[in-house]
Amino acid sequence: MDDDHELPKKSREVVLGLRKQDPVEDAEPINCAIPVKYEATECEAPAIHIDTSEHFVPEETYKDRDELIKWVKGQAEKLHFTVVTVRSDQGLVSGKPSFVLGCERGGAYRPSNYKAKKKVSIEERGSRKIGCPFRLRGYLPKSKEWNLTIVSGIHNHVLDKALEGHLVAGRLKPEEKEMVVEMTGNQIPPRNIMSTLKKRNPDSATSIKQLYNAKHRLKLAARGPRSEMQQLLKCLEENNYYFEVRTVGESDTIQDLFFAHRKSIELFNTFSDVLLMDSTYKTNRYKMPLFEIVGCTSTNKTFGLGFAFLSNEKHDNFVWALQQVQQLLVDENSAPKVIVTDQDAALMSAIPDVQRAL
Repeated sequence: MDDDHELPKKSREVVLGLRKQDPVEDAEPINCAIPVKYEATECEAPAIHIDTSEHFVPEETYKDRDELIKWVKGQAEKLHFTVVTVRSDQGLVSGKPSFVLGCERGGAYRPSNYKAKKKVSIEERGSRKIGCPFRLRGYLPKSKEWNLTIVSGIHNHVLDKALEGHLVAGRLKPEEKEMVVEMTGNQIPPRNIMSTLKKRNPDSATSIKQLYNAKHRLKLAARGPRSEMQQLLKCLEENNYYFEVRTVGESDTIQDLFFAHRKSIELFNTFSDVLLMDSTYKTNRYKMPLFEIVGCTSTNKTFGLGFAFLSNEKHDNFVWALQQVQQLLVDENSAPKVIVTDQDAALMSAIPDVQRAL
């Protein structure tokens, strides 16, 4: 064989269909202890510029200030945003009545005293104010007809697609608030109240969440300065409930609360053969067990006999609750013959302690 014959070049290895690259021998090892810094280029989103000036040129004059503001709000609702009164001057001092309307997203976020001490992120603010420059000014000249001038018709944000559930547009009107108060007093569910609102005003932007918030404010107003426990005891007394409380030692702190309706007590004294007992777990904001006692009639119909908020699901708490049931019986000889419970050890041990009375 000729010594000068050239050997064939070695082909490169192929891994998963890709040609394997030659290793770099002179590459410096990476030191993971030294942080690597990358220079990030700032990429700002384009500024939003929406001009709505042409929609706020009145075709007629208004002699009434409220009528002009109503027209402006109507135009804004067509564009799916709301306006608020930024400034109002009745002219008592200056002699020149005027008002300034602006987008509800105008102005700046003002933190509370607590939040002002630390840097608050946008998510923690919970504010929609982003400094929208939209402004309209209304004034009353000597002609006694209100004029409207456009200070700025520009919005720096995207307009909403709909006003359903909007914080401002969804506010209840005075007549709607009266209807909610009346229907709430008649124990009508919120979904039925909402359907009634929509029937009376198909253009209403109120959402079910805003309705729940309105009902919550009504409850707070009805409660007044009383605490939640004081309000509960007041409601039990006003509705002629039988109730007993147990306090912690000699203090006024309530430990356990038992209550029963008068009609349920009458049913219990008529049908006292069977009782069903069970307690829920963490179904209220105070995480207190709700001990439920249910009776059964001769026609296999159940009725709620009594309920007890207990501080704990211990033997002592169940004994106290069962003693309250004992006091509901008029005839001690008509004690329940069957008691149905789950396998709660504390409840099962408490029943024999009051079995003589039951």
